[in-house]
Amino acid sequence: MKPDGRLIFLEHGKSPDAGVAVWQDWLTPIHKRIGGGCHLNRKIDALIGAAGFHTSELTTGYQPGPRPLTYTYQGLARPA
Repeated sequence: MKPDGRLIFLEHGKSPDAGVAVWQDWLTPIHKRIGGGCHLNRKIDALIGAAGFHTSELTTGYQPGPRPLTYTYQGLARPA
């Protein structure tokens, strides 16, 4: 990425709803096997920050479908 570049992201991840998050934790080992290593229970905004980016825009919410599978993080980030 160029120093003035931006990261555009859309990723599913951990829900803030405790009941949904329990299901995500339970389903993740199975989902990783059938979903190409994909995790349902990662806090995407925290991972982006830990990777050295500053999130400038963030929208979260459920997409249509089963709640444990459809919580998404969408936004823009720039190198910190």
